[in-house]
Amino acid sequence: MMYELIATTVRGLEEIAINEVEELVGVKAEKDTLTTVGGQGRIKFKANEKAIFMLNYCSNSLHRVIILLNYGEFSTLHEIYEATKEIDFAKFIGEEQTFAVVASRFATQGSHDFTSLDVASQVGQGVIDSFSESTGKRLKVNLKHPDVVISAGVVDNRFWIGIDTTGESLHKRKYRVYQHPAPLKASIAHAMVRISAWKSHEKFIDPFCGSGTIPIEAARYACKMPNFLRDFLFWRLKFLPLDAFREEKERVDERIEHKNLEIYGSDVSPKHVEGAKMNADAAKVSVKFFEGDATKIKLDYDRIVANLPFGLRFGSPKKVAKLYKNFIQNLKEYHWKRAVLLTASQKLHDLAVNYFKVRKMDIIYGKLPSFIIICEH
Repeated sequence: MMYELIATTVRGLEEIAINEVEELVGVKAEKDTLTTVGGQGRIKFKANEKAIFMLNYCSNSLHRVIILLNYGEFSTLHEIYEATKEIDFAKFIGEEQTFAVVASRFATQGSHDFTSLDVASQVGQGVIDSFSESTGKRLKVNLKHPDVVISAGVVDNRFWIGIDTTGESLHKRKYRVYQHPAPLKASIAHAMVRISAWKSHEKFIDPFCGSGTIPIEAARYACKMPNFLRDFLFWRLKFLPLDAFREEKERVDERIEHKNLEIYGSDVSPKHVEGAKMNADAAKVSVKFFEGDATKIKLDYDRIVANLPFGLRFGSPKKVAKLYKNFIQNLKEYHWKRAVLLTASQKLHDLAVNYFKVRKMDIIYGKLPSFIIICEH
């Protein structure tokens, strides 16, 4: 059976997500302008049940995969209720199962005269009434541990309703046993690895590795490591072919490769270096971490990928500016193939253009406008 699916990702990295979807399940996705403003942070595509499993279990750039059930325009909240009630939820939820609604709301201009809780309330009532009409029974709500999570969203005068197949966002990798005070989203780290065009036979380093997210994501990518350390909501969706999913999981697990990779990570903090080693062990990948100052260590690697300190939580702007200057000075002394650097500061870009060919990709890091700088000689 084919489903309309929407998947969330980092705003600004939609093309990375589109490419990964095509690699994993062989379908062409596009930016989703229906449920977002300008397709930011969401992509849409049609795919079969297997894709629901593959994208959740194997994707590194996506955050969430949702089965789209209904969408359209509305003028009153009651119309969202009616659109929800049109869906036969007896096809998706068992009589003994519980459900919850998670709703979001966004207005590009002005504001709505209702809240996201109001949207959730209308959708929830629509689910209950739809199920009651089909079965004569009333569904139970469980806000803490529901079996089925109904996702709903409103953007200006448009709405959408779907079923969340993921649960906790995929970017929250479970290998993070050591927490850095300013952790990088793993989905951004993975995207940066892809942008670097790194090949598994090349030498790779993150000289600002922190808790090791970027080099760990590089190793996971090269070794075809799935998201095996977590649970997924799709395992509770009884309308999906779960036995086939279990068989596919075995096939994916058998394809994991254990390679001897030259992936390195360095940091000035001994504490972070030890924490990065712990995270790599938890992720079941091999990365060579060492203590070092990115402004002084040798950078004779093929690909250099780093999330530089933003200076927003720690350190002063002057110290960060000096760090950027000294790092760029060190970087220009070596003949690497490509450097991919994440920052929220125009200063780093302005320094880099003095020595390298530079391209820039705008992204949203949390709620912070940031950009990825791609440098080549």
